[in-house]
Amino acid sequence: MIDWGLVAKVAGGGFGVTILVLTLLSVIIWVVGLITRESESQGEEKE
Repeated sequence: MIDWGLVAKVAGGGFGVTILVLTLLSVIIWVVGLITRESESQGEEKE
């Protein structure tokens, strides 16, 4: 027999981890973009 409660926990956990990882990646990329943009603007001011 299939334990549907366990199936729901595994599927829900996998989906939750996927959303968490994608959220963390998007925040990291956003921060790196801010840092890159800031360093480029400072480089233009020095020249």
